[in-house]
Amino acid sequence: MYVMHVIEVREWGEEGVLVELRGEFDRHNLQDLRQVRDSVVALRRPTMVDLSEVTFLDVEATRELTIRSRLYAHHLTFRNPSPQVRASVTACGFDEWFDFRSDSEDPTCRRAYVQKSGGRMAS
Repeated sequence: MYVMHVIEVREWGEEGVLVELRGEFDRHNLQDLRQVRDSVVALRRPTMVDLSEVTFLDVEATRELTIRSRLYAHHLTFRNPSPQVRASVTACGFDEWFDFRSDSEDPTCRRAYVQKSGGRMAS
């Protein structure tokens, strides 16, 4: 079975960026997550990270998101965590570190570019 993860980046409103994560995130694709994170953070724009389509986060990916949520809290917001994201955050003991936002689709999001990352063979 081939497992795919997708990282999509769009413009959000007049000045912001929306990052949508889909699929499984673990040590095999952590570098993809970091590359997109670094690119988006370098823009120094308000950034919303949508986690509604994440189906799995391992400990390393959960820790990565937690650290970034603290370091860039002034312009990085996480929204719509999937049940799997909430379970991973809780299992790692990071509940109090996250301030998740839940809201509907924002019509001001326009596609800027899409990065589709490769997957890995599932064991």
